[in-house]
Amino acid sequence: MSTTTKNTQATKTVSQGESRYGTPEPQIALRFPKGTSYRVVKAALHKLAAEIELATPASERWCVNTEDFNESGRVYLELADATPVEAARGLAMLTKLVG
Repeated sequence: MSTTTKNTQATKTVSQGESRYGTPEPQIALRFPKGTSYRVVKAALHKLAAEIELATPASERWCVNTEDFNESGRVYLELADATPVEAARGLAMLTKLVG
């Protein structure tokens, strides 16, 4: 499943990523227009990560991480158990958050 939204600054895409170990990683990828400042990208990733942390129920044990590239980056959930059920909960939360 993949959901994409656009605003004046960034395109946000919610999808089920995969870690280098093959475990699921629900994620929101951000893509900015060419020439966007590195600081703008980093700030947007940190802001989104904070929103995800605040939206995460206390009972969840996943970690919220960021990864940045040139004019893009992602915020992803490093799942505690990496079960399909946990991945589905994470993906549903991210989809709801992006709207």
